[in-house]
Amino acid sequence: MPLDWQSFYASLLPYIPAELASDLTLISTFVIALCAILARFWPRPTSDSRWMSLYLLVNHVAMNSKHAANADDTNPGA
Repeated sequence: MPLDWQSFYASLLPYIPAELASDLTLISTFVIALCAILARFWPRPTSDSRWMSLYLLVNHVAMNSKHAANADDTNPGA
């Protein structure tokens, strides 16, 4: 069963103060948008690079998958 993030978030809202929920939503939206911009322009580092783990994290947070502009950039050895 896939996780429905909207339902999960809606079930947590009654337990979180409104100010904190709005701040968390704003910050998470900014982080996702920033990662999407970074993923768009950041070429894949070599597989032995120390930046590879950060690159993969940024692409994961940015939801950079099959339909992204650099989707062909998935060759791990390149």
